[in-house]
Amino acid sequence: MKFKQLIRLGILSLVGIFLVAFTKDQIKKQVVCFGDSITFGAKVDGHSWVSYLKEQHPEIDFVNAGRSGRKTADKKELLPVLEKYSNADEYLIFLGVNDLKDGTDSMVADCVNNMKWMVEEIKKVNPNAKIVILSPTYINTKTMDAVNVKKLYNENTKKSLRHLKKAYHHLAKQEFVGFLSLLHAVNKNNFADGLHPNATGQKEIAELVWKKLYLVKM
Repeated sequence: MKFKQLIRLGILSLVGIFLVAFTKDQIKKQVVCFGDSITFGAKVDGHSWVSYLKEQHPEIDFVNAGRSGRKTADKKELLPVLEKYSNADEYLIFLGVNDLKDGTDSMVADCVNNMKWMVEEIKKVNPNAKIVILSPTYINTKTMDAVNVKKLYNENTKKSLRHLKKAYHHLAKQEFVGFLSLLHAVNKNNFADGLHPNATGQKEIAELVWKKLYLVKM
C-alpha cells in the first residue's frame, strides 16, 4: 500500500514540475513599443528594430505599436494601446523627431510635457509596469531627401534633438522611469532618406536597446 502511495506521489510531483515549467515557458514578458514611423518600420517594409528584437529574442513578446507620422502631440493615441495591453510588463516610448521640424526650444518643451502626460497615464493604468523613455535617433541632413527637406527636417531639428535628449533624461529622473538615448545609435551612413534608418540602421537600434535594457538582466 505504501509502495503504491509513493508511486502516486512521485507521479503527481512529476506532473507538478512539468506544469510549472510549461507555465513559465508560456508566459512571456511583454514589452510594448509605442512610437512613430521608425518603430513602425518605414522604408524597411515594416521590418523595424522591434521586428529584429522579436526574431532574435523570442522569449520576450515585443509588441510593435508604431505609426508613421506620430508625434508626442498625438499623445492620446496611447490610450487605446494601454487599453489593449493594460497588463504589459514594460512600455518603451520612442517619440519626438516628428515634433521637431525646424525645431525650436518651445517645441522641445512641448515634447517633454507630452511625454510626461504619457508616462503618467501608463502609471495610472499599470502602476507596476516598467517605463522607458527613448530619446529619438539623430538625422543626416546631408543625405536628407527632397520630401523631408520640404518638411523642414534640418539643422534646427538636429540641434533640438540634442536638447531633447537632455530634457528627456531629466524628465525620466523626475518621474523615476528608465531612459535610453538612441541619438547616436544609427551610423550616419545607415539612413534610407536622411530621416528613417535603413535595415542596417534598424538593426543598430535593436542591438543597442537589447544591450542596454535587457542583456545584463537576461
